[in-house]
Amino acid sequence: MRAKLMLVLVSVILMLLLLEFGLRFYLSNYGDERQKTLYLYTREEINEKITLLRGTAFLNFGLSATHETINSLGYRGPEIAMPKPKDVYRMVALGGSTTYGLFLDFWHAYPHKLQRHLQSDYDYSQVEVINAGVPQYSTWESAVNMLLRVPDLEPDMVIIYHGINDVGVRLTDPEFFDGLYSAKGYWTDQVDPLPPSSLLRFGMKRLGFELQAGYSLDAKFRVPDGLRRCMPDESTIVDYCPGYDMSASDVLKANPPIYFERNLRNMIRLARGMNSEVLLLTWAYSPLDFPIEGGGGMVYKFLQDGVDEQNAIVRKIAEEEDTLFYDLEASMPNDQKFWVNGIHMKHAGTAEMARQVADYLASTGALEA
Repeated sequence: MRAKLMLVLVSVILMLLLLEFGLRFYLSNYGDERQKTLYLYTREEINEKITLLRGTAFLNFGLSATHETINSLGYRGPEIAMPKPKDVYRMVALGGSTTYGLFLDFWHAYPHKLQRHLQSDYDYSQVEVINAGVPQYSTWESAVNMLLRVPDLEPDMVIIYHGINDVGVRLTDPEFFDGLYSAKGYWTDQVDPLPPSSLLRFGMKRLGFELQAGYSLDAKFRVPDGLRRCMPDESTIVDYCPGYDMSASDVLKANPPIYFERNLRNMIRLARGMNSEVLLLTWAYSPLDFPIEGGGGMVYKFLQDGVDEQNAIVRKIAEEEDTLFYDLEASMPNDQKFWVNGIHMKHAGTAEMARQVADYLASTGALEA
């Protein structure tokens, strides 16, 4: 009897080992990055290879220089010559995910396409456009970025393109409104080890256990205790914030875009302190409902109103501060062939955006110096 039990036990162990090695072989050779992250990589490998963002002093978070798409200076794209070559006219594009080019490869993000248009269509061969966009950045993070990191790039021009994330800054309990985007939360490094067995992780996932593998950016942020966010029900477009019995429109009225305006003006002053030109862009969006999950990001009237209010501030500041200015929101088509969703563009959209901005810059003669 004991011999039979031992035989059964050994057989089970051998079967589990075969399943483990088989699953690892499949994941290693045929699995995509999401599957490898969930079932194969260690925590250290995830932090090193997969996690796009990392904790950054004074900025909360930034791009991880160990990620394969990020250069050693922490910007999206190829390595940047330092110091800047004397014959290069360097432009630095600041913004959030719509500058970074979320859902797109690097060469389809608008900064890279802008560089190509200026070089090929207008023979500005000396122009270089650095993509300094970071997903989820508001003007607060970009202003700190301008103060602490951008000066090393020696920019000749700074392009500022911000919108929806600054509306998010405002969609928080008015008692907590301080411009810090606290409702997003604070970056937390995940250091807890994952189960070493791919088979165990696969089984846990199938049983409904939530593996904090860090594949989602939002999984890396911790919202401060007691802070209440305005999170409208995405199954409806009702303008309401559950949790503190206010409409989202009333929340935006209670939290006016004072920090958005202050941050823009500070970035302009910082740029001028570096002898850099400034180009302000209004933030474009599409109010349509797109046939993908989360595709109607801008169908909410209160979000449209918030962005429109901030775009009005961009127009005012451009006039008062006498900066270069292009009203992208007024000229960007909103039909679906240009947009992934109401917020992020397809490559056709970034191509159109880059073409318009290139045409405007060429018309100003600002790049002739």
